[in-house]
Amino acid sequence: MAHRRATEAGVPTDLILGSATNIPFENASVDTVVMTWTLCSISDPLSALREIRRVLKPGGALHFVEHGLSPDPAVERWQHRLTPLWRHISGGCHLDRKVDDLIRAAGFEILELRTCMRAERGQQFRS
Repeated sequence: MAHRRATEAGVPTDLILGSATNIPFENASVDTVVMTWTLCSISDPLSALREIRRVLKPGGALHFVEHGLSPDPAVERWQHRLTPLWRHISGGCHLDRKVDDLIRAAGFEILELRTCMRAERGQQFRS
């Protein structure tokens, strides 16, 4: 599916099958890694992040979009309660992983982190 979409978009690609914990690239061979909604369902997210760090060149960048543990204590409690059931019906997705802590634990320095919480009642957002 990714190859077809890249071809349709006119983007040259080399798609390589691999695993998040065993990326088939040499050490320090990649400029940038883009990760979207991935860490929630990887069984060992810290190993995957360390593997990403291994393949990144010095000064390379990891850009990510993830969902994770809410800073709102009420939401956090529900995330912890729902995760055991949610994992089984959603392909292993954990609602309650603290993504920024995982990224730091893998040896990354977070230069910019933007977070978004749910909209409060009555607020409207426009782009």
